[in-house]
Amino acid sequence: MSDRPAILNGTSVRAGKSWPRWPQWDESERARLDEVLTSGAWSNSRGEQARLWAAEFAASQGARHGLPLTNGTHTLEAALVACGIGEGDEVIVPALTFVATATAALALNAVPVLVDVEADSLCIDVAAAAAAITERTRAVMAVHLGGRPCDLDALVDLCAKHDLALIEDCAHAHGSRWAGRGVGTFGSFGSFSLEAGKLITAGEGGALITDDEALRDRAWECVDCGRAPGRRGHQHATAGSNLRMTEWQGGVLRAQMERFPQQHRRRVEHARLLDEALAGIPGLRPQSGDPRIDSRAYYVYILHYDPAEFAGLPLPGFEAALAAEGVELGLCYPSLNRLELFRQAHFSPRHRATAPTVDYSAQRLPRAEAAASDTLWLYHPMLLAEPEDVLDIARAIERIQRHAGEVAKRTRRGGPAQAGRRVAGRLRRRLGGAP
Repeated sequence: MSDRPAILNGTSVRAGKSWPRWPQWDESERARLDEVLTSGAWSNSRGEQARLWAAEFAASQGARHGLPLTNGTHTLEAALVACGIGEGDEVIVPALTFVATATAALALNAVPVLVDVEADSLCIDVAAAAAAITERTRAVMAVHLGGRPCDLDALVDLCAKHDLALIEDCAHAHGSRWAGRGVGTFGSFGSFSLEAGKLITAGEGGALITDDEALRDRAWECVDCGRAPGRRGHQHATAGSNLRMTEWQGGVLRAQMERFPQQHRRRVEHARLLDEALAGIPGLRPQSGDPRIDSRAYYVYILHYDPAEFAGLPLPGFEAALAAEGVELGLCYPSLNRLELFRQAHFSPRHRATAPTVDYSAQRLPRAEAAASDTLWLYHPMLLAEPEDVLDIARAIERIQRHAGEVAKRTRRGGPAQAGRRVAGRLRRRLGGAP
């Protein structure tokens, strides 16, 4: 194989190879779907698949209660409702996250207060969260970005000190553990997404877990049209919505859960293999760990990138060169204060003018803002490949670094940003539009 990078007309490191498909399925899913079909109980108000899956998943994370919902956005909204969050209340949110973490608060006419993230972990900066607390603050949303748990010890202490609800956004963190406990069990609720690209998926879906029975009941009233748990018919105690997961999703998820432990172990093992292979390459630094992390999910494998070690090659050019080698890439989230939604305050029709406002356009959150221009995201199906395939990532990076000066000249002429966007778009289509 030529040593020249594919973007310089060499042969791709991954020529003729493909990465594992996602989602993965087999006859287990087919059998569960057939079981739901023939039962005639397609709603979880009549069947048991969704309920059983939620209980199994909650137990796997170490929680007493699990609720199956339509998606991971609704789980966040239901958690806030159950915690009594409403108009004018402030909810502290890290700026580096999918937009739903913040818009869940807007849906209740509450105010998302954006704070910066830590430079290495990219998770919420607890000191920044503490500085943002006011008399109107009612909750903190902690996002375990990429599957890397936040500093839950510090967050639990902060929320206890100020009597705040802690809601863990675990959309990336199925299977992550901190100090002997599964994430999602440290706060009032743990919220999980089951969207098409997630580590466990039914195409769409979400789960809430909690140890608090009263919170479980209040959340279920929101999910099941205002009915208390166990109630049926026209018994509506509160004004809830219908956010129930279908039995089709529950059946698929029960099959997905059967293979998840093995997939999780494989991702962890291969992430460590990649850590070792990249350790000798200057200019790349994996998202930081912490000795209190017992097990870490890898929804994405995140790398900090230093262009100075690659002859000044900007990140879009580096991504384009990697894409040419067959190394598929994800897109980092933009900092929320940079989104038009927040810069222009485009909150209607769900947000009433009477709610307090924040001038998000004036905010400067430097670490979250920098992440989009200095981090590289590799999605989790790559870690399910064979070890030699995973090592292709390091091989591709090494050859790009050896020829970084030439690559920089080529990508400047060829429009690297556009090339990077095309590759990321192809990956999102393969993952079903994963956020």
